[in-house]
Order: sequence, then structure tokens, then C-alpha cells
Amino acid sequence: MKYIDTLSLLLEEIKKEKEYIEKSAIKTAESIKNGGIIHILGFGHYNILSLEFFFRPGVFACINPIWDFSTSYMDGILKGNFLERIEGYGRVLINNHNLSSEDILYVISYTGRDLIAIDSALEAKKKDVYTIGLINKENSDIPSKHSSKKNLRDICDLVIFIPGPSNDLLLSLEKDKNFRTSPVSTIISSIILHEIFYETACILERMDIIPPLFRLGSDSKEDDINRKLIKIYKDKIKEY
Repeated sequence: MKYIDTLSLLLEEIKKEKEYIEKSAIKTAESIKNGGIIHILGFGHYNILSLEFFFRPGVFACINPIWDFSTSYMDGILKGNFLERIEGYGRVLINNHNLSSEDILYVISYTGRDLIAIDSALEAKKKDVYTIGLINKENSDIPSKHSSKKNLRDICDLVIFIPGPSNDLLLSLEKDKNFRTSPVSTIISSIILHEIFYETACILERMDIIPPLFRLGSDSKEDDINRKLIKIYKDKIKEY
């Protein structure tokens, strides 16, 4: 159970980010209260995170996934790798969605140096969107190859550090210790976001606001609630 045991230690490390997780939840609750949309930018393997929080029971109906199948490797790894190395592609992703100053943009980039992440955050800030970055701490001080020379840490309004090794590989093999395996960043990032959104829902409840969470849809009443939620956000979320 080596992976699970080591992962458990990293989960304890997340608690060091408690202050910033709570701040993220407060900002997210304020955004939802004011009719804002919560955007999650996913590219590469982080497309998984956009999908994790979209249109399922218990998640916010106001979450907009900014996913990109061209960089998900579903359309071929050569194409995906090529697009990830083009400065400006992130601006295209952002401008393909309807972002406004009431919104929040979550950008996940383990290295903090991905061109798509940096371009997306810069473009969002031009629209006065509050940006929250999830970045690995060990990578956060390394300049990017972006023309701005900035790391995502330098751009986002708020940063939460993802614990883990700089190369994202949690374990070594038993004989060859230089042979690394077991990526961890998507799992840890998902857990952090789940914590933020749970706290967000609780904050809204304290405000006497019913959190706009999708229901199970196990009966006609819950189905009706879900349809009404989609109708509320239909003009702001592309996938609705």
C-alpha cells in the first residue's frame, strides 16, 4: 500500500494551505452570490478536473469547464504537445467562453510554467476576473518560457500550493531508485477543489442562500430543480 500510504502524508500537507483554501471558498461564495460563474481551466491531463466538477450530483451548477480536447491527447499526443507549446493558445481558450468581472477562474498547473495556464490567467485578468492558481511549491519560483518570463504564481490573485515532488512522481521502484512512477497531481488537485467547493456551499448556507448544487435526480422534484438550475446558467455556460 505504498502509494496510498505516501498519498496520505501529502493529504496532511494540504492542511498547511488552510488559509488560502478558506480565502478561495469565501471569494467563490461571493461570486456565486453575485451571479458569477466558476470557471475551471483544464488542459492536458487536467481536463479530468474540469470534468470532475461538471454536471454531476453535489457539484455547483454554475461551474463552467474550460476544457480542451485538442490538448487532452484524445485527439493525438503530437497535436496536444504541439498546442501546449504555442504561446497565445490559452488566450483563445479563454475568449471562447463568456467571462465577466463577477466570475472566478481556477487554473491548475503543477509546474506553474505551462504557456496555456499563463496565457489564460493573463487574459482573464484583462477581463477583471479573479484568478486562483493551483501550483506545486517546488516549481513556483522557476521562470517560464513565456515571453513575460512569469510563473503562474506571479499572475494569479491567490495561489494554493499542491504538495508533492517537483516532477509529480511520488514513488521510486524498489531496485532502481532513479526510476520514478506514480503521478499524484490530478488526485491532490481534485481533493483541494472538493474541499474549497464544500466550504463554499457551507458559506452560502450561512448566508441563507440555497447553494446551486445539482441534485441526484432520483425523483421528479429533483429533476425539476436540476432543470431550473440549468435554465438559470444556460446563457453563461457554453456546455448547457
